[in-house]
Amino acid sequence: MNTFEIHGIRYGWFEVCFTPHSEKQGWLTNSDYLQCDAPKYFLDALANILEEKSGEEWLCWQDEPGAYILRLALENGKVAVEIFLAPDSMELPYRGAELASAEKEFEYGNSFDIMELLDDVIVEFSLYENGNGLAVYNRHWDVFPEKEFQRLKRFTVSFNKGLDKYHKLFCLTY
Repeated sequence: MNTFEIHGIRYGWFEVCFTPHSEKQGWLTNSDYLQCDAPKYFLDALANILEEKSGEEWLCWQDEPGAYILRLALENGKVAVEIFLAPDSMELPYRGAELASAEKEFEYGNSFDIMELLDDVIVEFSLYENGNGLAVYNRHWDVFPEKEFQRLKRFTVSFNKGLDKYHKLFCLTY
């Protein structure tokens, strides 16, 4: 099952989808209008909850004029993903627990096996890590979040050393 997909990076917009090929999909769209680098914050937040540095992470995806609010949490050995719609994004912080109390409407929720979600997130972002993909990312969005991406890959390998494909596919060293 495909759990996560980068749907598009173009002209200052970044769009992702959770469970893109199922009946119920969770969409997040972010505009660079307010300089909120939601993809970078997403990678960092995912690493934080998986490394158990925090129990849950709240992120704002600016969508002119509204916003999507993303909640990530580790629950019962799975990654819980919840997406809410907020009517106005201008006053919202880019991340933090304050977003939990923001005015919002529930849009999507799902729980994912940790390794399935990590596999999809790493594969999707790796398409933009270098070459033409990196040029597209940097031209249409912002600087690729290399530090956050490498941190997530290191965690993935440390989580399960049997994941040899990460070493081969992404040239990670132990």
